[in-house]
Amino acid sequence: MRFRGAFRVVRRADHALPSVQPRPSLPRDAALDARLWDRAGAEPLLMVNASRKNGGAVQRNRFRRRVRMALLQILREKPAQRAYVLWVRPSKGTRDAGRIPFHTILGQLRLALCRLDTP
Repeated sequence: MRFRGAFRVVRRADHALPSVQPRPSLPRDAALDARLWDRAGAEPLLMVNASRKNGGAVQRNRFRRRVRMALLQILREKPAQRAYVLWVRPSKGTRDAGRIPFHTILGQLRLALCRLDTP
């Protein structure tokens, strides 16, 4: 996985959004909304969104860090076989994104990436 600079956030110029919005990779009752799509390139990209509705700046930054560290842990265990974009945000009902436990984020990201591997 590649990070530009010191874990710089992916910007719009770094990827191309698909013309058709990808479907969520997780069930509706999940704490995360994760969407995946293939991209041209060598390594996966991570996009994390958290709006003000999901808590203050400290809570949003904690959520972003937890998602990033969970994905890094997953990629250490099983390196990516192809390039993809993983877009993660708290689900609609989540008010305090920083309070989602790390093990929940880790499990849900594993589930989303497992669905990417199945045809």
